[in-house]
Amino acid sequence: MSNAKTKMTDLTPSQDRTALIGVFTALSIVFGIAENFIGLPLPGLRLGLANIGIMLAITMLDFKAAFAVAFLKAIIVPLVTGNFIVKVSIGLPATLASTFLMLTYFKLCGRFITSVSMGALGGLVHITVQFFTAGTFYIQSPAVYGLLPYFAAVSAACGVFTGYAALMIEGYLKRSQERSRKNDSENYTG
Repeated sequence: MSNAKTKMTDLTPSQDRTALIGVFTALSIVFGIAENFIGLPLPGLRLGLANIGIMLAITMLDFKAAFAVAFLKAIIVPLVTGNFIVKVSIGLPATLASTFLMLTYFKLCGRFITSVSMGALGGLVHITVQFFTAGTFYIQSPAVYGLLPYFAAVSAACGVFTGYAALMIEGYLKRSQERSRKNDSENYTG
């Protein structure tokens, strides 16, 4: 009689990767929806909690996984929260640009950085691209760029907070994986 339970360690590397992409995407979507209910002093500004899943994909998986999580987050969150066209037209380019630059930063400086600095960079890039997209397609007034320094400062601070949260979650996931591997090796009766 076979055991019907499948442990995470029983998965192939490909299945494990797919499962993590699903978990990180779900995390990004849930946080993206939830942060719509968190008020901040500047209109339109978010904490960036939805980017935690993207940062985890960058640090724990790879380029393709990070872009998959970013793209799905940028499409599904506006689909659920409303105002799809405007949010996607402003949010998708910002999400993809910040993901690309965080990935590049991580690849170039990987062992010398943490998710905290990566989050600050992501926040700055995200808000800058949003401003230029909104300024080009919706507002079309140079006056809007006068607000960018204030939004950039708050976005960088939010990015630090988000990066710290991603760092804590990554540490927990790695400790959990290590405990699971240790338990499996102790229980192995091969």
